[in-house]
Amino acid sequence: MIIYENTINNFIIECNNNTISNNVLLGARTKGYNVAEKEYNSWENSLPFIAATLDDESIDQDINVAIEYKLDMTKSRMDFLIYGRGNDNKDSLVIVELKQWSEVKNSNKPNYVYAFGGGGAKDYEHPSYQSYRYKSILKGFNEYVQEENVTISSCSYLHNMDNIYEFVLNDKIKFPFIEKSPVFFKDDASKLQDFIRKYVKSSHRKLLYEIDNARIRPSSDFSNLMYDALKGQPIFTLDDEQQNSVATIVHETTSAIRHNNRRTIIIKGGPGTGKSIVAVNALGSLIHPQDGSKPYNVAYCTTNFTPRTLFSELLVGNDFKKSAIKELFKPIASFARSSEFDFDCILLDEAHRAFIWKFGQGVKRSVDLIDKLFYASRVNVFFIDEDQAVTKDDYLTIEKIKNYARKYNSEIIETDDLKLSSQFRCLGGQYYIGFIESLLGYNNHITKYYKNKNYDFKVVDTPSELWKLIQEKQLQYPKSRLLAGYTHDWVSQNDDDSYDFILENGKFKMRWNKKINISYINDNSQFDRIGCIHTIQGVDMQYAGVIIGKDLKYRNGQIVFDKTKNAKSDKASGIRNTTQEEAERLIRNTYKVLLTRAIYGTYVYCEDKPLNEYIKNFIK
Repeated sequence: MIIYENTINNFIIECNNNTISNNVLLGARTKGYNVAEKEYNSWENSLPFIAATLDDESIDQDINVAIEYKLDMTKSRMDFLIYGRGNDNKDSLVIVELKQWSEVKNSNKPNYVYAFGGGGAKDYEHPSYQSYRYKSILKGFNEYVQEENVTISSCSYLHNMDNIYEFVLNDKIKFPFIEKSPVFFKDDASKLQDFIRKYVKSSHRKLLYEIDNARIRPSSDFSNLMYDALKGQPIFTLDDEQQNSVATIVHETTSAIRHNNRRTIIIKGGPGTGKSIVAVNALGSLIHPQDGSKPYNVAYCTTNFTPRTLFSELLVGNDFKKSAIKELFKPIASFARSSEFDFDCILLDEAHRAFIWKFGQGVKRSVDLIDKLFYASRVNVFFIDEDQAVTKDDYLTIEKIKNYARKYNSEIIETDDLKLSSQFRCLGGQYYIGFIESLLGYNNHITKYYKNKNYDFKVVDTPSELWKLIQEKQLQYPKSRLLAGYTHDWVSQNDDDSYDFILENGKFKMRWNKKINISYINDNSQFDRIGCIHTIQGVDMQYAGVIIGKDLKYRNGQIVFDKTKNAKSDKASGIRNTTQEEAERLIRNTYKVLLTRAIYGTYVYCEDKPLNEYIKNFIK
């Protein structure tokens, strides 16, 4: 999102006239952003320095600059951009992270330094790492940048800092990204000029508008990102919140071992905010410490069979052996027989789905598995979204986590900056997530009309039409499937010739997914089967066709939750036998999960025709 853009010449004039900060403020307010006083002051203090650097006859003054450019999929805003044509007349853009710091010290957090900044004296992300991540996000998710092969460069400019602090910020062993994203200090104006001239030589104002209007499109899949992360190669497409979460996990684990105590870290995040990305990146950073120290004994844990199986399938075939994967990715029941401090850190993903005991886990009913997990590890990290609990056995809440932590005298780390909010799965972003939440009644907000160029959302009149749309998508996007709420009995489980779904007067006939030891989304033989909530939670899909069953209806101007329509064969959720209030919560959460699985688009068919028409009314 463009808040301010202009030529270098006009930008310099506005700085000299002391009008630049007010112009940026006006642009921010026009786009609906509130600006804090400290942010306004940062413009006042930093922009004149970059203007003075650009005020040089060797730099084309018709080249364009932008201030506070916002990435659509994150909350991050880039301080300063310089863009135009570079070598061979190719599109080129330079990202400059501006800092007013005058002193800096080493930090124990990876990729962080200690400084006095806008939030007071504390650990801050290395400014060149910050700009390098922004570069990686643009290259990783912007369609125009990918297709036109736009050259993007990054750096940081600490205009108040003496060069004597180079020994901290330019430590290439601790900060290897410095080679690609340099730091410029107070006396480095000429070096910064050289850096800009190297990449941007002439004007091309349209470039930023092309980038801003481009579709969001992931350039690499999660398997490649995960593989690199587990080899100790950081994922640079993490946003500010995700990067802080990874750094906090690594730092707190290191500190807990050094001080011989326990830590409990709580990381909150809705669907698609990158909880699994953070967990796997932290796992890789701990088993391959950047400082070359001894690897930590770490495990990734989730109660969901599907994500563990999916991760294993993605890694086998690289140089990960099945035995090694089994040690890294564990079910919660595996800690029942662990000794105290067997693990330095356990990362529990999808923590809202964790249970104390469950039939079929090979553990006595008297054993509390959550308690065993705390006992087994010095540091426990919980990735949780209480709005994704979908069965009566989904036990853990934030308050219960804290109670276990107090029992073990484990320091609880729960802060506002450990809440993930950017949308990295669904390209509809928070706008689409908010639309679905309001539609399902998670808040008191009136449901708004849906219109989003980045995400394909449709409501169709028949299940056959829904299946046709998904079949068309499967030709290009094989990880596209039909999904449904659990309102149809699983008769095909014991009878291969039977159909679980018979709709549209018999014109539409399909079966639930098979129960086999391979993830549903990776099993191409199940392209024509319907996935249930227990099969796809925690999994990314490309397109989803969602059948909303008759447990969700529209009557007399409001959404109605009917627990009696839950399938009798659904023994896991407990919806039919619980209270109406609890049933509503579980049904609502189920459809939120189903409707937020897909990256590129979601298509919907409602068995309740009034609900189908109600939702269609909100689509422009």
